[in-house]
Amino acid sequence: MSKIRTHYDNLKVTRNAPDIVIKAAHKALLQLHHPDKSSDKLAAERITRILNDAREVLLDPARRKQHDDWIKEQEARHQTKHQAHNAQHSGDEFHFTDEHHRNPDEAPTSKSIGKFLAFSHGIATDTETGLVWCRFALGQVWRSHHVHGDANVYAWSDALDAAQTFNRQGGFAGFSDWRVPSINELKTLLDRSQPNTGQHFIENQVFLNNPHWIWSSSVYAGYGGGSWFINFSDGMAINESQSFHRAVRLVRGQANKPL
Repeated sequence: MSKIRTHYDNLKVTRNAPDIVIKAAHKALLQLHHPDKSSDKLAAERITRILNDAREVLLDPARRKQHDDWIKEQEARHQTKHQAHNAQHSGDEFHFTDEHHRNPDEAPTSKSIGKFLAFSHGIATDTETGLVWCRFALGQVWRSHHVHGDANVYAWSDALDAAQTFNRQGGFAGFSDWRVPSINELKTLLDRSQPNTGQHFIENQVFLNNPHWIWSSSVYAGYGGGSWFINFSDGMAINESQSFHRAVRLVRGQANKPL
């Protein structure tokens, strides 16, 4: 299970660090990683951006409290999952729930919902692109035609690793070639015809209990680095630090037309 990466970790300070320590740590790290002193300027610029983001959040009392609350929530969630994992497995590094790998007694049924052919066993085919999607995010369980539980969140590189682990442990629906989608593939899930009533800009009958933020596999090629994700609560594609934690929805196949 991936470690939660926080703004405190990025500045290498304790969680009760006063403002003066945060400012000093930011200044020291900024000097250490200054782009003018580095042979890899893109990496240095990305680190500088991460450090500046951390300073801004931790010096703002309201945003710092929000960040602290998020840390507590994530740690409690990870602890619960870790305890459940230990109760079910011994000696294994990482397991997904057996619900995903179970062969149902009955044959899966399908239903047309918008542009999707949604299957009862937890996958959906986009009839326009040909891509096949998991109807649940990693960490959730598909059971009895519904999504149960909360999505796991990962730093970007851990998200890619989690997809590989998912496949090594059997994959889903008979396939073991699931992957993190590109940003253009992920954009095909945006559905602005959906009413934004807290259910997100996505076909909510197909993708139940959809997480707010979902990683793509695409790296930002411009200034500052980072990777792309989509905020489904406002329908925006955003480039952000790879150290941030986002959910993962897996896809398989190749689009039948350029995206």
